[in-house]
Amino acid sequence: METNLDGVFTINLPTYEDNRGFFREVLKFSGINEQLGKSFIPKQINHARSVKNTLRGIHVAPWNKIIYVTKGKVQVVLVDSRKDSKTLGKHQSFILGDDNRIAVFVPANFGNSYLVLSETADYMYVTDEEWSPNKELNVFWNDKDLNINWQLNGQPFLSERDSTAFSFSSLFPDFKK
Repeated sequence: METNLDGVFTINLPTYEDNRGFFREVLKFSGINEQLGKSFIPKQINHARSVKNTLRGIHVAPWNKIIYVTKGKVQVVLVDSRKDSKTLGKHQSFILGDDNRIAVFVPANFGNSYLVLSETADYMYVTDEEWSPNKELNVFWNDKDLNINWQLNGQPFLSERDSTAFSFSSLFPDFKK
């Protein structure tokens, strides 16, 4: 399903539930490849477990990724950081997790961030390129020009990297608010 951001789409496959629990196909690469018009070839799978009020990102990476929350509840915020995009600087928020078991395709050069809303959450993502140092840009999670409406209760738990990020406009001077 398409979203408000060019190139971002959700992947919503059926969930089969019964008294034992549920079964879900998270990804079918044939459908993703059809949507993209090219092959998404997974190169790395990442899994993060975080506690409530942990905020990770906004990280801008030069690779495509597919995100999925396996347990808990998170607010995912994606920011279009593609320099030639008509939606540069626009963002969209998604609530993913136990109550909304969808995956989201995130194009290369998008900002990706998330806030844990449950006591803990497991966040997984598949990338089509292996991580390497110094390839990502970091944008302040509370950048005033982006004006993201975080569902935050108090101060977030941030990494040192996320505490020393940059303003969106300093990294993307073509951005017009």
